[in-house]
Amino acid sequence: MGRLRLVTANPIDGDHAPQTLAFLLSQVGIHASRRFADRIAAVDLNPPLFRVLNLVAAAEGQSQQAIAGVIEIPPSRMVALVDELEQRGLVERRPDPEDRRVRALFLTAKGKRCLKRGREIAKQHEEELTEGMSATDRDLLVSMLQQIVDQQALGKGVHPGLK
Repeated sequence: MGRLRLVTANPIDGDHAPQTLAFLLSQVGIHASRRFADRIAAVDLNPPLFRVLNLVAAAEGQSQQAIAGVIEIPPSRMVALVDELEQRGLVERRPDPEDRRVRALFLTAKGKRCLKRGREIAKQHEEELTEGMSATDRDLLVSMLQQIVDQQALGKGVHPGLK
């Protein structure tokens, strides 16, 4: 019997998938997500925790419910993420002065240091991912991808990894 021989160096004639927008977006997205997850692990975070840490920094004093509503994730998922950030000493919940039932979120000093380092990692990741592209081309690509996000109603700043 003949054995199937895989050849990975040459494309298969007639295979058009690697030339489609959907395939290329998926390929780059998976690659970028995996590389970023590997990199952000250097500060003992995963991408969803890093995303929430960024959001808390941007909206300090807001409740986790308010932040979860903006990024459209289920409250139970947000609670789990904030619990983990709090256990790590990166975020703290404080009583809201106007509503004792609500807990406002704040970064701790450790959280601010971790976020700063995480942002440096994210910047390096972005630079490597777009290496060889001009600033104009990067800006154009971001603009075009944002059009897809808007048209598909994906939500600004919402990432499937959070849901």
